[in-house]
Amino acid sequence: MKTKLQQMFRVVCAAGLLASCEQASAVNGAQPGGHGAANAAMGGAAIALPLDAEAAANNPAGLAFVPTSMALGLQVFHGDSSSQYVMPGNELHNRTTTAGPEGGVNWHASPDWTLGLSIDFGGAGADYKQPALPVPGASNARESLALVEFIPTVAWRPRENLAFGLALNLAHEWFETQGVIVPAPVPGGLMPLPDHGRQQASGVGVRAGLLWKPTSELSLGLNLKSRTHMSRLAGYGQDVLAYSDGHLDVPSEYGVGAAWQATSTLTVAADWLQVNWGEIKAMKDPNGFRWRNQPIERLGVAWALDRMWTLRAGYSRSRRQISSDRTVQNLFVPSIHDQAFTAGLSRQLGRTSSLNLGYEFNPRTTVEGTGASTGTSLTSKVQMLMLSYQHDF
Repeated sequence: MKTKLQQMFRVVCAAGLLASCEQASAVNGAQPGGHGAANAAMGGAAIALPLDAEAAANNPAGLAFVPTSMALGLQVFHGDSSSQYVMPGNELHNRTTTAGPEGGVNWHASPDWTLGLSIDFGGAGADYKQPALPVPGASNARESLALVEFIPTVAWRPRENLAFGLALNLAHEWFETQGVIVPAPVPGGLMPLPDHGRQQASGVGVRAGLLWKPTSELSLGLNLKSRTHMSRLAGYGQDVLAYSDGHLDVPSEYGVGAAWQATSTLTVAADWLQVNWGEIKAMKDPNGFRWRNQPIERLGVAWALDRMWTLRAGYSRSRRQISSDRTVQNLFVPSIHDQAFTAGLSRQLGRTSSLNLGYEFNPRTTVEGTGASTGTSLTSKVQMLMLSYQHDF
């Protein structure tokens, strides 16, 4: 069994590195709506409902309640966005389709201790394939942020119904932006910033979690994640990220969740999660993105039709991290959705394997600029397809 787990460990790590090669995209700021296809199909509700070996991305304690197993998954993001930008008739359009793998592996070293590694990815960006404004020397307006997080985890289960989890958050990001236009020293003038190419940064944070089952039908969970302080992105500290000296950190977050086995075939789960975008120094720049903290509410249901098939559905809503007076600054990151609808199904392939399929729809949303952003609008529609394979050993 150890040999198989070592092989699966290498496969999952390779999948995480592959994820970093693509421009990942997300809907909750720079995060996907859910981690793991089964949980993502339930609106992302997962803090008290671990369903696969990627559970540490939702709550490190959850791995204690997942059998020794591995999970390999794929998320496919398709987004359509547009902007009426600054000047009348200056319309920009962006269409992006990206794919990135995710997954995990865990091993019950003893009845009380579980070791595991979960891999999560996210990011944001746009490519308008033309300059944002007709300014001499301006490049095509484009930005790409890709983030992969390796989460080595240890979970302790002192009692049958209680587990604690502790994990490292080993993050690596790739960032590139071009075609940024700013005011020139001459009154009323505009000028493009230089391109610094695709740069990389790394950082380390911690995660912690608790999962308690006071009854056989009810589960309660707590998830904590510290801010991950990232190293400097070379070149960007001179202009785009000057306010944070070239650092673009991963935000802290905290959340609680509950799951209820209402009947032998029906499970209901709900989460409340806050992502602290507003605490990152790069987001405090008065001339920058200026994202605010984002509370997210998630609700999901799962209905087991029989031993082979399970149907899932969910809904999530959040406070948009972008306020309407910041639409000009957020042209390159049109992540403006505040609700999502999800659905999916799971198929048991045998006693030890299952296949999970999920779909997320973020309806067309428009933000009309106010204040200094009057005259600029952002519009976006997003769809995501999630697929994963889970194998128990």
